Amino acid sequence: MTAESKIGRRLGLVVVGLLSPLLVLALLEGVLVLAGVGEAPLGEDPLVGFAPGSDLFVAATADDGRDIWRTNPRKLTFFNPQEFDRPKATGTYRVFTLGGSTTAGRPYDHRVAFGAWLGHYLAAAAPERRFEVINAGAISYASYRVALLMQELERYQPDLFVLYTGHNEFLEERSYGELKAGNRALQGARAWLARRRFASLLRPAQGDDAERVTLGAEVETKLDGWTGLERYRRDDALEASVVEHFDLNLDRIIAIARRAGADIVVVDPIANVKDFSPFKAEPGEGLAPSARQRFDELLGRAGAALAEGRSGEARSLLEDAVGLDERHAEGWFLFGQALFAEGDHEAARAALLKAKDEDVAPLRALESIHQRLAAAAERNGVPWIPLREMIETESRERFGHDLLGDEFLQDHVHPALAVHRRLAAEILDWLVREGQVAAALPVARRAEIDAAVMADIDRSYYAQRDLNLAKVLGWAGKLREAEAPLLRAAEILPDDPELLLNLGILYQKTGRPALAVERLERATDIAPERAEGWFNLGVAQARLGRRDAAIAALETALDRRPDYGEARQNLGVLLREAGRFEESEAALQEVLADRPESAEVYRSLALTHRRAGRWGESEAALRKALALDPSAPGLRADLAVTLLQQGRLEEAEGELNRALAVDPEDAEAWYNRGVMRARQGDPEGALEAYERTLGVDPRHVGALNNLGIAFGRRGELQRASELLVAAIDADPAFADSYFNLAIVYDQAGAPQEALRALRRAAELDPEEERYRQVLDQFLANRGGE
Repeated sequence: MTAESKIGRRLGLVVVGLLSPLLVLALLEGVLVLAGVGEAPLGEDPLVGFAPGSDLFVAATADDGRDIWRTNPRKLTFFNPQEFDRPKATGTYRVFTLGGSTTAGRPYDHRVAFGAWLGHYLAAAAPERRFEVINAGAISYASYRVALLMQELERYQPDLFVLYTGHNEFLEERSYGELKAGNRALQGARAWLARRRFASLLRPAQGDDAERVTLGAEVETKLDGWTGLERYRRDDALEASVVEHFDLNLDRIIAIARRAGADIVVVDPIANVKDFSPFKAEPGEGLAPSARQRFDELLGRAGAALAEGRSGEARSLLEDAVGLDERHAEGWFLFGQALFAEGDHEAARAALLKAKDEDVAPLRALESIHQRLAAAAERNGVPWIPLREMIETESRERFGHDLLGDEFLQDHVHPALAVHRRLAAEILDWLVREGQVAAALPVARRAEIDAAVMADIDRSYYAQRDLNLAKVLGWAGKLREAEAPLLRAAEILPDDPELLLNLGILYQKTGRPALAVERLERATDIAPERAEGWFNLGVAQARLGRRDAAIAALETALDRRPDYGEARQNLGVLLREAGRFEESEAALQEVLADRPESAEVYRSLALTHRRAGRWGESEAALRKALALDPSAPGLRADLAVTLLQQGRLEEAEGELNRALAVDPEDAEAWYNRGVMRARQGDPEGALEAYERTLGVDPRHVGALNNLGIAFGRRGELQRASELLVAAIDADPAFADSYFNLAIVYDQAGAPQEALRALRRAAELDPEEERYRQVLDQFLANRGGE
């Protein structure tokens, strides 16, 4: 035997050795299928578990005495009220529509969702047959929750499921452990095993439950949390895991439908890419500070050029910008808008889809999600409705481009009613082709149905639509876009407490606290039992510098809802500002008892310790916060201040350097570098650092205040007063700015203005002895006026 043949034989043995286990597993899988042993793919989710919850539908009796299934009242926060016969009447064709808020009908409700239109069309097309269309869409439901719900729905004798999903996969906080760590081979193997019957037999012995993340019985999205969009950060490994999990869930959903003996139709969802900017943009990794500064400059200039209609100039600037940073979603969005304005629709489409996919808070389906939907339908041989392609074709015919925007959608993902009707018509056409309906519904008859349904919708229904739309936009951080629908709704529902609450929140978050207080006081008058109204009233009062009123409002919120952690944390912050350090610490420790993994609360506690002069405890709390979230902005800068106060200058400098290395635009780090330079006797270095702070955050109170002090010492009183007034405008409750402004006014020969500022400082912080002493001396010098 030659050397070559020996090598070939050895290689052959290796290949056989590798393939043999796979052949054995394939044989085992075939035997299990023939014997009907083991779970059919796919029952339990191998990657995510759920806390125990209640069924969506419960047995009930209708007003006319019929036995029915009715939506569980506990579920109405997420689902629409629905009911259907128990048991299913002979000859009935039962349809369940599945997915998230689009399926549910938001920003309207189930009465105008595509499922409702399908019901109207079926009744008209086949009056001789009974059809039931049940809306099982739920707010914020992702594919893994749809798959869980399917395990209940298969008990209700379904004939057809319509699946519209893909936008909500990144809403809930979850991780995939080792799968997220970039081990794509392990990830693929785990998903492959989840599709096998032999794996389901072994699962109890595998200890998978210990590896799965457990989610609540109902959705708690990242945006529901205290920090909202801040909880989203770029994580490519997590994104890949989410997409793989989505793919697995599609197979599970289809398999459960088949196990129930039902058909399933998969719909390609649509999103607003032309007119809806990304929710959150982050620069790409490794971008040099100089490149980042240049990128920001280009983006600013391009935005101004676009606003003024100079699209050609904007296009040139943005071409340079995305060349510098290929991962910044806002850069790609503006580039796409400039290209669209120039008529280059093909290039605009590529840029705008890139903007959507680079969104750090991906609340619109990624292109990879669309691809997985189409692939799952094809590999499982189920009907596919390419809704996105259909609406893009309609857009080309009507508008000359295929970029979906405000013409077809009401916000980032929720379609206009015409799209719901179009989708219902497509499903009806499929039922005709399948022989479930004898003949198609003429277009004219459909138009009559549409007109009749729309005639029953009154102004209050549209106002509720606008309120729901504004709530979604505000929840997602799109405050500017939320204001117009809120104001429209307010014209029709002026005394609706939910509307007043949301309008107050919007005014508060957009820097109009006086208007916020006005709306929120009205909301709490009408609905005093609502803790959210009192909480937001407290936040708005604090923004106006009315600390006592703010504390009282937050205490009322906690009286209404003792477990309101966000209200208790804010109360802790206000108590600290009022000098009530022990009460502040007690409040924050109570929050930590419920949220022991919250870096944000540890930071608040550290600041309370700092104000109380307990530097060691402040340092310990900050180090705990850093251990929980090493990349949280501001933490290292706070630690540097704490170290500085303990005389540990070298360590403090090191923390600031680390903070700025991670984020050269960290305003707190620049500010605290200014504080450090001032203490080191380097006033010019301090001024430079404060100026850098304001370059990042023009409303940074500490930098404005300290620069005001510095210019006052130089005798540049006009500049000093401007800076201190700006500090007060940024934070009307910051007593030190009033005190320093009083000194500047006194030096400028304006005693009355100085007295008013001094009195305000003493009013805001009555525990600060320095303010009272200076005020008393000031009054004594002027005869007690």
